[in-house]
Amino acid sequence: MSTVRAMDYVAIRERSIAKLARWQLSDPGVLPLHSAEDFDWARDAAAVAARCHAIAAALAIQQGAPHERIRQALRDNDLERWLAGRELRFLLYLEGEADMGDEERHQTTVDISWREEALWTLMWSLELVDDLPPDELCSREAFYERLAPDLDPAKGRSDVLLRPLAEIVSMLDFYYCLHWVARNAQYHGQPWNSKIAPGAVLERRRALEWLFQDVAWEDVDLGA
Repeated sequence: MSTVRAMDYVAIRERSIAKLARWQLSDPGVLPLHSAEDFDWARDAAAVAARCHAIAAALAIQQGAPHERIRQALRDNDLERWLAGRELRFLLYLEGEADMGDEERHQTTVDISWREEALWTLMWSLELVDDLPPDELCSREAFYERLAPDLDPAKGRSDVLLRPLAEIVSMLDFYYCLHWVARNAQYHGQPWNSKIAPGAVLERRRALEWLFQDVAWEDVDLGA
């Protein structure tokens, strides 16, 4: 990937630091820079769209849609394999094929609800969302329809393309830095901007990292 080799990762980090400063957040300091090796492998637009459809299905069952209808849509569109492990487990629980205690069920529904932010981010990567300002949560409108008219994955657009790699890498570096600041605020009491939801930061970073990691969704490396 010649584009990856040509990117200036110092300049990318400088832009991330400048964006952090707009929200009165600290310089991440010693946080390692990205390098070309981090982006040697990347998913294609079709894979990203498929994961978007799977997240939308998980959100639908979390919000009370009939699980029979969602399961059928997943099967009909070859999307079951794009569900994350916990999403599939929740579907199996609703179908009576898996057991969940109250605590696990509650935490699973909370975690799936945050996947809206991951869906918003992946749709940004497909140029179906304009920007990802950290102090704004995803749209309250039915934005998934931008990819799947009538909320039907069978009608899903096949013409979507990924944004230029440089744009995605810059956004990933920013959310990498922002996640680091969020964790320092949580564990070490460093300043944080209350307008920014740490849960959204986590899900957005996970989605962006997943684009460049050939692992299952829940195995994405979110370390420093």
